Amino acid sequence: MLSPPETLDYTYVSSSSHPENHPFESFQSHNATSDQPQLFPWTMEIPYDLQVSGSNQLASPDSSVESDAQAELFDLAPISTESTYGLLPQHKNASTTQIVSTIPAWKHSQHKHPVESASDRCSNPEQQWSFCIASENTAKQNARATMSRNLIRIYHDSMENALSCWLTEHNCPYSDTISQVVPQREMKAWGPNWSNRMCIRVCQLDRVSSSIRGRALSAEEDTKAARALHLAIMSFASQWTQHAQKGTSATVPLAIDHDERSIREKVWNEARQALEHSSHIPSFRIAFANIIFSLTQSPLDKGQEATLGELLENDRAPIFLETANRQIFTFRHRFTRLQREAAPKVRDLGRRSTDPTITNVREMSQPSEPPQLDPLLTSHEHRTTLDLMFWLGVMFDTLSAAMYQRPLVVSDEDSQIASASTRTAESGDQIGLDHWGITGSKTRGKEDVWGDLFLRSSTHRQGSSQEQPRWPCSYEEAASILSEATPVKVLLYRRVTQLQTLVYRGASPDEIENVVQQTLSVCQHWDSTYQSFMVDCVNNHELLPSRIQSWYVILDSHWHLAVMLMADVLESIDKCGLGSEIAREARRTTHLVATLRTNNALAVGGLARASIQGQDSFMNHHFHDSLSEVAFLVEPWTAVLVHCFAKAGHILLENLDTSGDQNMYTECLRQNCDFLIRALQYLGRKSDMAFLVARNLLRSLESKHALASLKN
Repeated sequence: MLSPPETLDYTYVSSSSHPENHPFESFQSHNATSDQPQLFPWTMEIPYDLQVSGSNQLASPDSSVESDAQAELFDLAPISTESTYGLLPQHKNASTTQIVSTIPAWKHSQHKHPVESASDRCSNPEQQWSFCIASENTAKQNARATMSRNLIRIYHDSMENALSCWLTEHNCPYSDTISQVVPQREMKAWGPNWSNRMCIRVCQLDRVSSSIRGRALSAEEDTKAARALHLAIMSFASQWTQHAQKGTSATVPLAIDHDERSIREKVWNEARQALEHSSHIPSFRIAFANIIFSLTQSPLDKGQEATLGELLENDRAPIFLETANRQIFTFRHRFTRLQREAAPKVRDLGRRSTDPTITNVREMSQPSEPPQLDPLLTSHEHRTTLDLMFWLGVMFDTLSAAMYQRPLVVSDEDSQIASASTRTAESGDQIGLDHWGITGSKTRGKEDVWGDLFLRSSTHRQGSSQEQPRWPCSYEEAASILSEATPVKVLLYRRVTQLQTLVYRGASPDEIENVVQQTLSVCQHWDSTYQSFMVDCVNNHELLPSRIQSWYVILDSHWHLAVMLMADVLESIDKCGLGSEIAREARRTTHLVATLRTNNALAVGGLARASIQGQDSFMNHHFHDSLSEVAFLVEPWTAVLVHCFAKAGHILLENLDTSGDQNMYTECLRQNCDFLIRALQYLGRKSDMAFLVARNLLRSLESKHALASLKN
């Protein structure tokens, strides 16, 4: 294979003069109007030259992130085509730019012989060779650019799509103010053209975080942070097969699967090494990269025989998530200290501006200097990004701890609102410097995040009406309901972790039963508030807008997994006699554990059925073809869905009657098992864990069928 040129000449072309060439506008809108498959050629080389922008200007505190150039996402991307990781030069005056690559050897040849005839060029072997090299390098560059656009599109359609529902100022408990009205920005993020919001905001936050770090990043550290985030996103996006076609089987042809797998393994290992080598660097980009990479499925030996429990036990993903959470929590702690240290200065500035008794005539005759405050403190945008990152870490930490049965990184006490949103001024102060909102009228006081805070939000939304939200409704209302329900789901996972912790610590029966009742109250709230809406969504799956499909399927499956995990803990409590005898007997006589398991397993089977049978839905209108075949393929955290589908499948298999009496209930269980296995096979395209679990479940189901046949 011909080697690429040693250097590349990158020319920046403003998208304002060539708007049709803007790479991020194209990847956000192209698939909405084109029916052509978004396939690209896979090569064994990792395309480090992702499309990037030359803009590196900080957004003003007042500006909306969504108004920034989308290309700013990959200001951080290294541009080397092989193994060097230089960063693009930053052009302060170039807004919303793209890269246009030219090949120096071919360019030099053109200028050296401007009037040379075609026959002369053909008769010159050296020129022919130069032309061949240039042609092959141009083809390789085009292939890399196409691959890069697809990887960015996949990240955008999966991760950023999910975060636009899971993580908003509207449902973040650490937001500065309480608001029951969905902000206009979130309305825009829920529309057909959403941005790479969190990645852009994290990169912007990292640029102004020197005060939290205590120093600026060195050039080498900045390069490592850029490379780590870049590779994490590449590894995440490369999980999805690029050769899936609608209506085909859930598996990918072996030859294609082998090539794609080789690339996944290579980029996964490079991303892991980059994160391990940059773990000492205090950077929000590295923390975000660890979060993204923790959601990425690791390559496994497909020939091994392993249960779901063994696979989860050996999964290294929680390590990267825990690393991210420790770093974000450290940043949060330092930021809170900065706020407290700056508060007296702000109050003094406020008094000087309003109290004439402390300002003499000579001072008033002199021009006042602007307050020298940290840009991180004065920018509402950056503070909100830090709030969102902290809440994202807490949410993922909570789910991971419950699912993997690991200790929490951020404890209940450390995740309280008071510890994250400390007041920076006295209640009487009405000063706001550059929108540093420290007026006391709407600032949240001390509240328990894990109390009834999230349960009250739906009550406020419903007002005096006791009716549950139902579909059909407006798109905005549906999106708002799903966004509002997300922290309620997190609350249930938190309750499960609290129960797991109490069991581990050997708490008293009264303590355990108190948390059990609190946990069941969350389930009751969900059933009385959101369950009917979720059932409506399942029953009308094909009629739902594509993004509503993607959000409700993921949210509902997460919820049902939490309930099944809760049932496991309740069974453990009762078997070990850890709770009260009266409560234990009540759960036994009502068959609570068995009912919770079976009902939620059947509900998960219904989700799998609706997604698989609803392939001809609107998903392909707004999502990359690799994600749009079935709604649950959009899920960024594959391990959660694998755990959910596998757990539901095992529960239904245990209940499957092999006595030979084929009644309607038995057939219902069998059909749901089939759908769950097929769902795991779809996930097996991007997850070896899902592939192994699907194979084990299929064998178990076939064994059940064989046993039933023998009895007949």
